[in-house]
This record gives sequence, C-alpha cells and structure tokens, in this order.
Amino acid sequence: MPDFDVAIDYELLRQLAADTDRLKDQLADSRLMGRGTFFHKEELGGAFAQVNHFMWQWMGPWANAQKLLESLSGTYQAASQRWFELDASFAGQANIQAAAWYHSAWDMQKKAYDDWKKLSGETILVHAWDEHGNEYLKQQRLADPNDPNAPKPPGYEPDGYEYIHDGDGTDKVHNSTQTTYDSEGHLKSTDTTIDDMGGGLTYHEHTDHWDDHNYTTTVTHSDGSKTVIEVHGDTHGNGSKIVTDTDKDGKTVDQSSYTGTGLLEGQDPKWTNNNPDATDTDGDGEDDKNDPGGTQNSNTGVGSTY
Repeated sequence: MPDFDVAIDYELLRQLAADTDRLKDQLADSRLMGRGTFFHKEELGGAFAQVNHFMWQWMGPWANAQKLLESLSGTYQAASQRWFELDASFAGQANIQAAAWYHSAWDMQKKAYDDWKKLSGETILVHAWDEHGNEYLKQQRLADPNDPNAPKPPGYEPDGYEYIHDGDGTDKVHNSTQTTYDSEGHLKSTDTTIDDMGGGLTYHEHTDHWDDHNYTTTVTHSDGSKTVIEVHGDTHGNGSKIVTDTDKDGKTVDQSSYTGTGLLEGQDPKWTNNNPDATDTDGDGEDDKNDPGGTQNSNTGVGSTY
C-alpha cells in the first residue's frame, strides 16, 4: 500500500495555498480597499498630499503582488491535487487488487465447501468384507460428513476492501473499494474512493465491466472535473480506447483515442495514441510539461486498466 506522505506532503501544499491566498487578501486590506482608494483632504489636513502621493506610488506594486500571490496559491493547490491523484491512482489499484484477492480466496473456499457438502450427501455402492471374509455390498458416502478437517463454511461474500490509516498530522488516508460480481463470479463493477480524511482531497474511480475486454472507467477528481475512459476489445486482445476529460461543469476540454494490443487477462496492454501531441514524448497522450507520468495500469496518468 503506497505511503501517501513519504515524498509529497499534500496537506502542507494545501495549507501553503490557503496561507498565500490569505496573504493576498491582507494586501488588499492594507490598501484600504474597503473604504475607497484615497483619503479626503478634510481627513488628513496638511498630510493629505503626502499620503495620497504614497498611495499612488504603491498602488501598482500592491496590485502586482496580489496577482503573483493569487497565481502562487493556484500553483500550490494544483500541485497538491495532481500529486495526490497520482498516488491515489496507485493506491486505488492496490485496493482493487486486494478486493479481488479477498473475493478469490472466498470463492475458492466456497467451491471447496460446496463440493464437500455435495459429496457428503451422496453415496455409491461398494464391495466390502466382514470379519469372516465374506463379501457384501454397502452404500458408502463419497465424503465423511463428520470429518473434522472438512472445509469450513465460507461466510458472506466479500463486497470490497477498506484500508484506513488514521495517523497523526498529515498522514491520514482512507481507501475504500466496493465490488459487484454476477452469478457466475465475473467482476461487474468496482467503485473506489481515496481521501485524506477531511483534508479536502478526494479521488473517486468507478468502473463498469461489460465483459473481459470491454469496460468504462470514470475518474472524478478533487476539483470536480472528470476523466472517462472507454475500452472496447476483442477476443484476440486488440481494441480501442477513448479518453474524455471534462471540467467541473461537464464541458469537454479534451478527448484522445488510442489503439491497443495485449488486452487479454494476464497480458501487458500497449496503447498507441491515434493523434499524438508534438509535446508528448512518452506516448501516453499527455503533454509532457504537465504530465506526472503514467504506469502500466494507467490510462492518462489516472484511472485503471484491467
């Protein structure tokens, strides 16, 4: 499970953003914006000209400082969110894999228990001999219903996995994944949320599986924007992917399409951008100057492939 605060302190970045924004507001207060830009002559008497001259001299620098602080606050905020979501995508993958492992272990135990239960209720006709060596036929159960080493009941079907690290300071994190399976044990959906337990950073990823080669993943970012990944594959492991980014109001801001190979279970998917950007040197469809990097299990730096 990734440790969220080894390299990047997301809460510190968010606090810096808030403090910088507050300093910007304090600069506005120092300019007396709440009462008007300049004083009247009757308020200052003989100092009227000097004070207003001072105000004139500093209006530009104060305004410029405010703009710089606003920009710096936005940079801190964006960096905090971006690094958080990069780690959150990895943590989400770990959570989904843990949920799959628990369900797989439960499924194996259930099958073993069901098989034993079935066999312990069935008999076959076998040959046996008494103490005098006389042969006879008897009914023999296929499994001993009183066997102390018989498989145990599997209990309720697990519906996900949850991880909570409620540490001191800034290292709190809550990972939660919910899963659904059909009657034949095929994964139908995963719903994963990663949050810093009240710090304001949240990563949510929902995937619907139509079959082993077709699925749709929707990632909701901390700022309300979304990334939707639609994958359509065939039985040969070839397919296509469309990635659509929308802002917090649902307006499409970017869309990319890819051609892929190696989409079958157990393979390593390889995607080729159909409309590569000249600034994208690693081929993942992201402008490198804003690209935190991707992983084997990444769509565009966020999200999941299976």
